[in-house]
Amino acid sequence: MREFWSTAVGGRWTAEEKLDYRTVLDLGTDQIKALVLELGRGEGLVVGVGRARCPQGWGVDGTAVDIRAMARSCDRALRQAEDMTTKVCGRQVVPDLVVVGLPNCLTIAQAFAVTHHRSNPDRRIKDKELRQVVQRAQRMALQQLTQKTEPLQGPQEARVELLEATITDIRVDGHSVTTPVGFRGKDLTVAVFNVVVSSPHLRAVEVITEDLGLEILTTVSGWQPLAFMLDGREGICIDVGGKATDIVLVHSGKAWSTASLPVGGSDFTKHLAETFDLSWKDAEGLKLAYSQGATGGPSKAQVDEAIGRVTKAWLEGVEAALKRLSVSHPLPYQFNLCGGGSDVSGLVEAMRSHPWMEVLRFSRHPLVRLVKPQEVSRLLDRTGQLRGRQDVAPLALAGYTMAGRAEGDSLDRLLWRVKRPAIFGSTEGRA
Repeated sequence: MREFWSTAVGGRWTAEEKLDYRTVLDLGTDQIKALVLELGRGEGLVVGVGRARCPQGWGVDGTAVDIRAMARSCDRALRQAEDMTTKVCGRQVVPDLVVVGLPNCLTIAQAFAVTHHRSNPDRRIKDKELRQVVQRAQRMALQQLTQKTEPLQGPQEARVELLEATITDIRVDGHSVTTPVGFRGKDLTVAVFNVVVSSPHLRAVEVITEDLGLEILTTVSGWQPLAFMLDGREGICIDVGGKATDIVLVHSGKAWSTASLPVGGSDFTKHLAETFDLSWKDAEGLKLAYSQGATGGPSKAQVDEAIGRVTKAWLEGVEAALKRLSVSHPLPYQFNLCGGGSDVSGLVEAMRSHPWMEVLRFSRHPLVRLVKPQEVSRLLDRTGQLRGRQDVAPLALAGYTMAGRAEGDSLDRLLWRVKRPAIFGSTEGRA
């Protein structure tokens, strides 16, 4: 089987090549997703998939309701994924290293740009000058972030930690460049993107992985992975999860502006349960049946009306979030939808029929596109289990970290050495 697969992927791997394995653990708001990856020469194979519900896990308000219950859910998802590797690989694979993805609603993310007006535009930009501008941008970005961290601190005013720090754009006189060293120009602009999370949440992740006997390779949010799946394009990514909806404005394949709404697929289930006096299980079944064209109990018109009420509230939330995120430039005109909640019948149609051009400024009338798991680059699914839109986010997380983008280059590492305001906890060694 391995020889066949090596041929199928173009002969990249040989039997003698040493393979690397790792686990990706996506801690969703109401479901845990686990992937086992087989890595070699820049490509990755998904060889195990597991899922487990965690109704008492992270709340959309950022509270960890029951860490032990979440650890048990993680264990169930991991066991499913690891058991699947026996069939796919011919032996059971149990990686020690894990990439942990935190729910975006637990974090605050922000992009910040600084423009340095050069006194001598004809002088070539040197590395020292670039590094000084990078450090200045990060100092100012962290100062501004301290004003937004109050929602993460909670009643005990817990400290926050820097989870991610990346350079998202460098421009010389308005033109984006990979590296400006050696260029001439009047203005040098550096944009940085930071993600912060409360210290107790990171400690909770450490407790969970310790209970599971795993070593954390890295812990990241889902913001940049969602942008990563656009493969360098512009767009608006909307991930409709169980209890939250994440919105990311993407420029040149990097996250810039973000928002998280406390509305997701579970809200449709809850409203159906309340409207028709159903148990949660029956309401969830009704929602799924409705999405597949059959309702059973209540009439289609009644379900239409109930689903429509939640869809309207969800759309209003998305519109309000985009108004807050939009700046001087028009919004990207392509919506990219993923997440299990996007399967709710009528949601996509409501997005397409919404009068976006009347309420917001787009460069052209927006298109609504559904993202498929197969579109996530650098990964091939050998399990055949990753077919739905709920699988896009964990795949994007795996592809992003596998590509090395979460670790960054020397300039990204420079961001971590900038002194942080007192509210930030110590994260030495995270860079």
